[in-house]
Amino acid sequence: MNRPKNKISKENFLKLNEDDIMFITNPGRMGDEDGSTFVVKEGNKLVIYRIDGWMYYNKDLNDDKFISLDDAAKQFPKWMETWKNNNNENDKEKYKYLYMGFGNGLSVDYSIYNDFEPFLSKSVKEYLKDKKGEKESLKYAAIYNVWEKALIEMMKEKRM
Repeated sequence: MNRPKNKISKENFLKLNEDDIMFITNPGRMGDEDGSTFVVKEGNKLVIYRIDGWMYYNKDLNDDKFISLDDAAKQFPKWMETWKNNNNENDKEKYKYLYMGFGNGLSVDYSIYNDFEPFLSKSVKEYLKDKKGEKESLKYAAIYNVWEKALIEMMKEKRM
C-alpha cells in the first residue's frame, strides 16, 4: 500500500472504542502472520494503524508498551467473535468477514461495507485480469493483495 500505516501507543490503543473500527485484519499462517492492520473512523476521516510483533515477538520489547493479540482481543471483542465465527452468515453484529486465504481475514464494519465493496470488487477484478488458470481459487489471495488499495481509492473518492 502506498500510504504509510501509523503506529499507535499502547496507551492510545487501549482508549479506542470498537464502534470506531471500520476495518481490521486478523493474522493467518502465511502472508500477514505478525500483526494486524486496522482503520479507525476519526470524525469524517479514516486513519490506518498497524500493530506488529505477534508472531516474531522481540523479547527486548517493553511489555508495558507492546500491544499483544490478547490486548487486541480484549479491546475488540466483536472482532474476535467475527474471526472465530468467520463462516457464520448469521453473525452480523458488527463486521462482514472476508476470508483472504491461509487463515488471514478482513473484518469490515457493516456501516461502510456497501461503500467499500465496489472498490474491492474492481480491485479484485483488475488483479485477476492478468492471472491465468483458476481465477476463483485466486480470489481470496486477490482480496489479501488489494484490499488496502481499494480502501485508499475509496478514501480518495469519498474524501475520507
